[in-house]
Amino acid sequence: MEGIGIKDDLDIFIKSFADDLYSLELLLFFSRHPNAQFNRTAVLHAVTTKKFDTGIALKNLIDKKLVMVHAENGIMLYALTKDEPAHSLASQLVTIDQRQWQIILGHLLDANGI
Repeated sequence: MEGIGIKDDLDIFIKSFADDLYSLELLLFFSRHPNAQFNRTAVLHAVTTKKFDTGIALKNLIDKKLVMVHAENGIMLYALTKDEPAHSLASQLVTIDQRQWQIILGHLLDANGI
């Protein structure tokens, strides 16, 4: 994305995993907590978008192997992958400033015809 001023690998990462607003919001959530685990309810309530659409985005991130799922004491837990370089790139999302996020969001809205 031209004019944003972020590293190429981070740019490619965002384009690969944040192809809709719901995925982008989930990525931001997990980037703020890169080593934490959450149950499904916590993940779906942590973001401000529609819960149904967020659930679909969560499934897509799981399918793309960016979010991992495992059971602990009978509870399904969701966490950012530990696989590199995806884990490090997701963790770097918190370094993007507000102006850069506005540009990214604008590109995403244009790409989705919004």
